[in-house]
Amino acid sequence: MALALVLIFTATLMVLGAAVIAFAVNETLITAYNNSDIRLYYIVEGGLETGLAVLKEDFYYDGELDGTLGGGTFTVYFSDEYRHYSKNHEDKPREEYYEEEDTGRFIRCVGTLGEHSKAMSMAVEQDEQGRVYILKWYRIIPYH
Repeated sequence: MALALVLIFTATLMVLGAAVIAFAVNETLITAYNNSDIRLYYIVEGGLETGLAVLKEDFYYDGELDGTLGGGTFTVYFSDEYRHYSKNHEDKPREEYYEEEDTGRFIRCVGTLGEHSKAMSMAVEQDEQGRVYILKWYRIIPYH
């Protein structure tokens, strides 16, 4: 009788120990994914800031910029219209034109860290004194 009770108690402790180990491993993975996601956000934001600095020097710059930052890479695109993906993230680009004046420009940055990529855009405008203003930040989306 005592042997059966010890075996049941040991089996219960082993199951609880396995559950605690699985929980710890999952928490470690979630922390690593969150860390990568935050790093990727800052890579994309750094690319947008680079693009903004370029437009402060030459507002009608139309090339592409590539760079590395924080172990990842980014590519910055400049255009006069905003291209983005629909809400369900299908690969069907839509064009959305800024409705205020035709003086706005758009900066789009695609950042990559490992096998993950994200894209973010901003609308900017230049005033009469040559200062560049951010009009709108567009949300970050997964990029395929």
